[in-house]
Amino acid sequence: MDTGNAHGDLFFYLSEFLLPLECADLSGVFDKFDCTNPERRDPNLVVTKVDMEVDSRYTKYSACNLCTGTDHITHKKCTIGTYVCHCLNFGGGNCDATKLGFEKVSEEFVRKTTPACVQAVEETCGPYQKSKRHCDFCTLRHSEKFLKASCTFLDLLGFCPNAFGGGWCSARSQPYECWRENIPRKTGGLWYSNIKEGMCTSSSPVGSCGWKVLSTNTVHERCLKSSIVREVEETSPECFQTCGPRNETSSCWISCFFDSVLGPSARNSTVVQGMPMDRVVESWKRAFHPVSRGGCYQLGDEEESEALVI
Repeated sequence: MDTGNAHGDLFFYLSEFLLPLECADLSGVFDKFDCTNPERRDPNLVVTKVDMEVDSRYTKYSACNLCTGTDHITHKKCTIGTYVCHCLNFGGGNCDATKLGFEKVSEEFVRKTTPACVQAVEETCGPYQKSKRHCDFCTLRHSEKFLKASCTFLDLLGFCPNAFGGGWCSARSQPYECWRENIPRKTGGLWYSNIKEGMCTSSSPVGSCGWKVLSTNTVHERCLKSSIVREVEETSPECFQTCGPRNETSSCWISCFFDSVLGPSARNSTVVQGMPMDRVVESWKRAFHPVSRGGCYQLGDEEESEALVI
């Protein structure tokens, strides 16, 4: 499985709020994996806070996804309900399953294209960006020019529509495309991969494993989401009031949400402002506090509470 610190989990989680717009856009060329991803869309989702003791001699991060019949990365068949993990060692190195995988969100998910590269690519291929066929042809035809302008191959691969999105955030992008790209700029954070072989047990020899669970706290995702929503709505009440009753699937409400979190400029540029990230993080952490302190019921506690009321 994969885990993260609060900032890293919020990088994964906040994009859930833009899915109603992204999944309704039938013009996109990317595979829209998240639109059917049960880890995002299942109505009975829960979120677990895990306190761990870890060996800080990390290994490369492995991306783990819940199998729904076909592996999202290799497109091969897999066993439904199991996690399929792949070592993300594109820059070299290995994934040691007995150690804790680690990566920084800001290093892996924040595009660092230089201004010179942006100018060269935008001036030459900008008009074709939203046409995958023409855009790919343009970047290939002028690749030598772009590489001289300090572009990397990853820059060029990411400029055009692809399986992961609609290309670089620009004035031509849909707001949700820019929000998705800008979320990691706001959150930063850390991701970890906890492979089964690395879990320490009472019988594990010293040095043979990388992580040990100390405690867990599981809450319903809906309650955690409400904690974040309340915090964000409190920062921009005027905007949300113009949308009428809360409707988390409406473009009005979603726009207010991301204008509050990322700032209005993040709709069509990589300029990120918005509310302090500490407030968003605190709303995430608050969900795991005791109910008496504004937290959510831990899984199983609701039944006990209802039994007492009856």
